[in-house]
Amino acid sequence: MNIFWKYFLGKVYRVDFEPIIDIETGLINEEYQTATIYRDEKYEWSEDILKSINQTGNFVLYHTNFDGSNDCWTMKKCPNSIPRATTTRNIHQLDHENNVLKNRIAELEKKNI
Repeated sequence: MNIFWKYFLGKVYRVDFEPIIDIETGLINEEYQTATIYRDEKYEWSEDILKSINQTGNFVLYHTNFDGSNDCWTMKKCPNSIPRATTTRNIHQLDHENNVLKNRIAELEKKNI
């Protein structure tokens, strides 16, 4: 989020991280992760980013980190983004509800066997 702010690229309201898993070996990449960046539609975004993603499917951002090291990110359009939540429940309540529902599904699947 800070990189987008630092380079005046646009406002980000959420970032979801997921591990990168090698399909052949099943090993998790310990150095890099996939990040889904959710841009805030209320604020203007860099036309260069939007144009590149819409025309070519990606945008490569070369930048300097706050520690002075150089880095690059390849940004692509997310085909299955998670919609913005409209709940007032906290993460613990949501996790509990998710576990209750998973257990209920498992019970129902056992009955159908």
